[in-house]
Amino acid sequence: MKLVRMLLALGVVLAVTSGCTVAGDPAPVPDPAALDVGPYSRTPLLAPAHGSDYHGRVLESVRMAEVMANPADVDPALRYGLTSRAVPLPTAAKAAALLANPVRAVLERHGMLAGFSVGSTDTPGQVAIGGGRLLQVILLRFPDSAAAQRAATEIDSVDAALAAGNVAVTIPEHPTARGHWRPTEPTIAATVARDSFVVSVLAGHTSPDHDALVSVARKTFDVQLPLLRDFAVTQPEKFADLALDRDGILGRMVPEAPGRWPFPVVILGDFGENAGWNSLVQARGFVYGPRGTERFNGPSAERIELLGLNRFDRLMRFADAATATKFFARLTTAEGRVDVAAPTGLVDVRCTESLKSTASMNQFGCLLRHGRYVALVFSRDYRDVQQRAAAQYALLVNSE
Repeated sequence: MKLVRMLLALGVVLAVTSGCTVAGDPAPVPDPAALDVGPYSRTPLLAPAHGSDYHGRVLESVRMAEVMANPADVDPALRYGLTSRAVPLPTAAKAAALLANPVRAVLERHGMLAGFSVGSTDTPGQVAIGGGRLLQVILLRFPDSAAAQRAATEIDSVDAALAAGNVAVTIPEHPTARGHWRPTEPTIAATVARDSFVVSVLAGHTSPDHDALVSVARKTFDVQLPLLRDFAVTQPEKFADLALDRDGILGRMVPEAPGRWPFPVVILGDFGENAGWNSLVQARGFVYGPRGTERFNGPSAERIELLGLNRFDRLMRFADAATATKFFARLTTAEGRVDVAAPTGLVDVRCTESLKSTASMNQFGCLLRHGRYVALVFSRDYRDVQQRAAAQYALLVNSE
């Protein structure tokens, strides 16, 4: 499962057992006041009343995750996440990292408001051109349908002009879509506008198979476009009013520093001038709903209702304690890590240390469960991760 791969990438756990369902919390609840939480609070933080326009752009982009297509619905073999498997794209600069750098001017000129990207491949690890099948779907929102139509046309034109030999392709059943490919390369790019949205598709194959690539683009539009009907847009002037913490999830997480609210942010890593399916875009300080969680994590046998992201930490909420317990029971220590002592006094907690010399922020990690929540906390310092785990437990208990 992709969820397991995400946890493995963070260097914590790997699902290898079937576990068993446990109703509720059979173990006694430790007293949060007796735990060593270091400088961290045992009381959940309250979210600020308002964010900024940028924060709102991130949150609106995160909301779009709930209407993103699942690449596996286009091709069931697409089970592994790309480098940036699912990320919000709140600005033209962030979106251009996954499209092409010259496209940034197009997005800015037509007033791009928000965006989101999902990407999957049939090959684990970093994907080279022709080394496997891949699909990246980028959804962008503009002020109105006219702006979206102009943007879609120019995105295709600018991208096609980046390499000699690109020729136009048509996408069956989508007459307004524009696309291009090079007959010597196993990739295709296609773009279509629908209402105030633009859907951009990058598909890769193991050979320059025109019909196979066009078929993937067509199927992607078939899956993605109907989903847009379910999205209720937030007007741009209301972006700053979007709630910073869905259901108090972030408030239940240990902050990066004591008392510091985790405002939403998207961080751009390295990227090339052309198609960026191996570009690195990271985001944190927000909460995914169930569909966004599945796009980010991949499918899970136990449905995750909400997922909070803060630093490298995660907080997952399930329907009930029994479901969370079953999920927790299926996870064990990953290859490349060793178990270390967990904080004294906690139950349902496991801590590990990475054996890799390159580990930094995730050198130490703890996985813990309380009630319907499962949390992951990390640190480069052993004492700090123990205190963060204890504080995370206390926050969950004290938020009941």
